[in-house]
Amino acid sequence: MAKSKLRLKARELRREGQGIKTIAHALEVSSSTVSLWCRDIELTAEQIVMLELRAKDPFYGKRLKYLTALKEKNNKHIQELREKGILDVGTLTERELFVGGICLYWAEGFKKDNQMGFSNSDPTMIRFYITWLEHCCKISKDRLKLRVGVNECYKNKINEIQLFWSEVLNIPISQFQKPFFQKVTWKKVYDNPSDYHGVLRVRVSKSSELLRTMFGWIEGVKNN
Repeated sequence: MAKSKLRLKARELRREGQGIKTIAHALEVSSSTVSLWCRDIELTAEQIVMLELRAKDPFYGKRLKYLTALKEKNNKHIQELREKGILDVGTLTERELFVGGICLYWAEGFKKDNQMGFSNSDPTMIRFYITWLEHCCKISKDRLKLRVGVNECYKNKINEIQLFWSEVLNIPISQFQKPFFQKVTWKKVYDNPSDYHGVLRVRVSKSSELLRTMFGWIEGVKNN
């Protein structure tokens, strides 16, 4: 298309309310050229508002395609890093499991008590801890006493929540103690309230000596 025709087309598109960059892309010319061609054209208030809305819209024009491609690229990279991390860890040896359990207890375990105790809301972490107790401390599941702590607004779902933990950990309800209800008004609104299962406390009966030994293990990790 001749330059004069490009100029006329650019002015026509500008009068329709198109943005400078949009016109430049459509006509395959530079934005500065379009700006020069159309500098005397005044847009209506409605056209200006529409251009401002388009400028803030992440899905306008080719932005959606760009953002989608960028998101896919990032997700792929995240997945690659995750898979690499899994390979880096590999299969834990007995020694690694032993030290890992000590570090976990150091972070989340009860220390101002006379019995071993651990609490968390993550089922996978709780399973890891119980596996550690079984393999490294020779504690059978029948020595565990469990207690669920939930916000009082979930009081009517406590049986369902306890059943969830019972099935996840393969521990009978008979080993669950009276639940604890937190009398706190939540200000935060959770996206998936149905996924809320409270916090589970796991105690080991007759474990005062094991707890004292645990303090020694933690000191051993500290000294390293």
